[in-house]
Amino acid sequence: MLSAVHHAPLIVVVAIVATVAIVLIGLLIWGAWKPLVWRVLSVLGMGTGAGFLVWGILMAAMQEEPRFGSPAGIIAIGAGALVGSIALLVISFCGSCRGRKE
Repeated sequence: MLSAVHHAPLIVVVAIVATVAIVLIGLLIWGAWKPLVWRVLSVLGMGTGAGFLVWGILMAAMQEEPRFGSPAGIIAIGAGALVGSIALLVISFCGSCRGRKE
């Protein structure tokens, strides 16, 4: 499945990564005005993080080596994505209590 990535020219991989990074930065900036964008990104990030966590744990339990990295690295990517997306979700709700008086 990932064998096509190994044979792609480096310039193509760099272009794809740069495009994804620019789109994500644009969505993060857009989310400053529309918190719903941050909430959608956080849900996608939580799903991605959970998927990487499960994948890394399964690779470590079965003692198999993934095509790239190590099981510990995949678990770390999953944990980072999960924590970052939960933080983004919390931040998206922080500004919604304006004008509330006790």
